[in-house]
Amino acid sequence: MEADSKHQYSIGVVARRTHMHPETLRVWERRYELIVPERTDTGRRLYSEVDILKVSLVKQLTERGHAVSSVAKLPIDQLRAMLNASGSVMPEPKAPPRFKRRVMFLDDALRLRIGPDLLRFEDIEIVDRIAGHAASVVDKQADVVVFDIVTINEKSLDHIRKALLDTGGIHGLVIYKFATRASVEQLERAGIICLKGMVTASEVYRVCCAFPKSSVSIMHNTAQAPVAAAQPRRFDNAQLARVANLSSTIACECPNHLAELIINLAAFEQYSSECASRNVEDAQLHAQLNQSAAMARGILENSLARLIEIEGIKI
Repeated sequence: MEADSKHQYSIGVVARRTHMHPETLRVWERRYELIVPERTDTGRRLYSEVDILKVSLVKQLTERGHAVSSVAKLPIDQLRAMLNASGSVMPEPKAPPRFKRRVMFLDDALRLRIGPDLLRFEDIEIVDRIAGHAASVVDKQADVVVFDIVTINEKSLDHIRKALLDTGGIHGLVIYKFATRASVEQLERAGIICLKGMVTASEVYRVCCAFPKSSVSIMHNTAQAPVAAAQPRRFDNAQLARVANLSSTIACECPNHLAELIINLAAFEQYSSECASRNVEDAQLHAQLNQSAAMARGILENSLARLIEIEGIKI
């Protein structure tokens, strides 16, 4: 008998019947247009038996190795055929996965609760947070950083972006208990997925798989260039201003030009560190710009120090 197309079930009912977290359902709807539920006048989602059937079929296919993005928009008959085909053939021995998603937990309690079950998925590797900047260790940087946050607020996005930069993480997954709809939407617009409540390892795994793999290679490409640690300033602005004003007393104006360049680079460093970022990729770009400016400043400061020594300039 065909499933009923009448929209009458809440997202909680769908979650219980499909054994999925409501937030995962929302992610699949928003990112992959898996289903488009009807809405009540108050904006509450309503699902039909057809919707529940499709969610269930897609979930089963993802558990057999299919990407959500490849099956989300297929009709139910095709989903059934794919499921039947995969069930009627003896599975071949599994080859070692070509791509492992590296997951980092910033909360030890959450790692202890979810980590062991998450490692049952052969394409998951849990990495430790390394002292210092983990992004310098490319083979151990995290594809997904998992945050355990009690309450999401207006400061959460900045906190998460900073943590991703500190750890070298690419994507963020937030597990929270309380939040306003606006604060959750702010994080999700920045590419951070949010799950509410006591999530399971399977739910975390599905979210990890929902993140695109392509961004990993992008991070690895950007990491090929040496990135310097934050470089302390050798001259403060007062010293540089004194050097910049020496052009009238000495024949060579190189100290003047170098001092002005260093002042401008230091100003750009500060600007790039404070520049607003729309998403995690923006934040990573600004961090790289900041570090590149610091490296250039350091080179010019060394040159200026040598020039000051040769010219016998007192600052």
